[in-house]
Amino acid sequence: MHVLFNDIIQTGDAPDALKSLALSDVFNIGGTVNINLGGTRRINCIGIGNFNGTTLTITNGGNQVINFTGNGLYLLPRELNVSTLSFFANGNTIGRLGAGLAMRIGTSVRKEPSFNSTAEPRTTLSGQVVPGRGGHIFRSVSLDSRYKIDETMMNEIKEGYRYIGMGYPFFINLEDEAYKLPFDRLYAIDRNQMTMGFESGVKGFLYSRRWNFEERF
Repeated sequence: MHVLFNDIIQTGDAPDALKSLALSDVFNIGGTVNINLGGTRRINCIGIGNFNGTTLTITNGGNQVINFTGNGLYLLPRELNVSTLSFFANGNTIGRLGAGLAMRIGTSVRKEPSFNSTAEPRTTLSGQVVPGRGGHIFRSVSLDSRYKIDETMMNEIKEGYRYIGMGYPFFINLEDEAYKLPFDRLYAIDRNQMTMGFESGVKGFLYSRRWNFEERF
């Protein structure tokens, strides 16, 4: 899987709606958008949430078109070194935009996807089921990384932990795991991201962690 740990959009001058962790806080695109990143940064991915279009085009150094298929992380064809991120889209609104370096973390063969609901139906005395009010449906997945987290990945987690520790969801790409999963992208929190613990390896700078992702909106 690929995960964006250090979202550099958060430290740039992007509109607040593009930085908001809640995808319901939408930004009206209205033409080309330019985001100052506060210095030259490396980018190899874009995170997109709640976009009402189908394509988003990064215009830095030649157009790179992203075909939007759902909330999550999209890998760019090539890495960019940019101080300003520029894009336009064929949609009008977007909930959140992320950018930075996607970290590729290998996962074990065992995958544990789930479909979940927070609805609370009740059963009457006559045995009828009455649907609960409110609630939402969401996806989750549990993945195990055995000694796959190296120093580069750990540094990205450290750099991005200011926002990770505030509960900001991750942009995730699961295309490597798609052969065994019913979805290939996710915008999700890790259930234990407020205290991110790791298990060290025997040799070298390698750590393990079990990821328990729950979809957010």
